Amino acid sequence: MAAFTIRRLLRHEEFRACERLQQTVWGSLSVSSELMLVTQKYGGLVLGALAEGELVGFLYAFLARRGGRLIHWSHMMAVAPAYRGRGLGFRMKRAHRRWALEHGLRSIGWTFDPLQSRNAALNLRRLGARVEEYVVDCYGRFPSALEHGLPSDRWVVEWPIASAAVARRLKEGPPPVGKTLPICVNETALNRAGLLENRRLYLHHHAPRLWVEIPPDTEAMRLRDLALAQRWRLETRRIFQHYLASGYKVKDFISTQGDARRQCFYLLERARPTLRRPA
Repeated sequence: MAAFTIRRLLRHEEFRACERLQQTVWGSLSVSSELMLVTQKYGGLVLGALAEGELVGFLYAFLARRGGRLIHWSHMMAVAPAYRGRGLGFRMKRAHRRWALEHGLRSIGWTFDPLQSRNAALNLRRLGARVEEYVVDCYGRFPSALEHGLPSDRWVVEWPIASAAVARRLKEGPPPVGKTLPICVNETALNRAGLLENRRLYLHHHAPRLWVEIPPDTEAMRLRDLALAQRWRLETRRIFQHYLASGYKVKDFISTQGDARRQCFYLLERARPTLRRPA
């Protein structure tokens, strides 16, 4: 098994390798090697994951302001298809956190597709990032091989890297899944093609904790049934917008492996009302 090195990229050929990896992963170029070089020199960060000298992943981030605070914005992270599932994304995020803390930053933000279960598991469960908002068609229609022309809805997350909660999550791992399962707001089933679809949505629940199920592999669904993937985008948009507006927050992401299939759920929790003491 190849040994991996995570480090800052410095040479022109390394930034050009990032361009090639963008083409491999998304089918298009978003951030040029020239911009990466400038970003690296003036307050940003370009990390690379290398296996025997070959670039197999990278992370691109820059200085930004959010809510009046200076943060780092992690705009892009990619791992070559042959090297996924080896923890490189997790390692690059941890390296980014160390670098940001050393440079006086306390928070990192980014976006991700709510229907990408792999990203949700990394960002929310393993890293302990917090969902801040749901943005409809965040980047517009752009030429990404992963989007297939679908609206680019995104979660905006903040990772409070200096907090005790994040330090504890990285040291101890995610908390165990409770034995009492919340109410699920979407009734799902496999169709004849073996793809998950929503049979019914429930937008009237008021329980303190709710599940929202998503497909375990939306990339495969987009290749096999783009119309169904479009339905999932619009249906989950409706679910998330409704419950966020009703006072719920996204608290976690859980994957379970049953006898029949793997299932993936967002956990929503509603804030408890503050009890006022009598005057």
